[in-house]
Amino acid sequence: MRIGLGSRPLWAGVVAVGLWATALSGCGSRNPFLSEGPEPRVEDCAQIRQATPSQYVCNGKTYTAVQLSDIRHGLTPIATK
Repeated sequence: MRIGLGSRPLWAGVVAVGLWATALSGCGSRNPFLSEGPEPRVEDCAQIRQATPSQYVCNGKTYTAVQLSDIRHGLTPIATK
C-alpha cells in the first residue's frame, strides 16, 4: 500500500512553477522594469512645474509633458547636439 502523494501531483506542481517563472521572466518580450525609447525620457528629467502641461528639465533643456510624449511616440524629431 502506498502512503503520501503520488508523483503526478508533484510533477504538475513543478511544471506549474516552471511556467509561472517563465511568464514572469519576460522571455521574448520587453522588460517592463527597464525603460526604453528615445531620450529624453520623463524618468530621466526633473519636474520643475506641476501645472497643465507639466514642465521638465532634461540635460539643461526645458520640455513640456506634451513634447516628451511626442518624442516618445516619434512625432517630433529629436534635436541632436
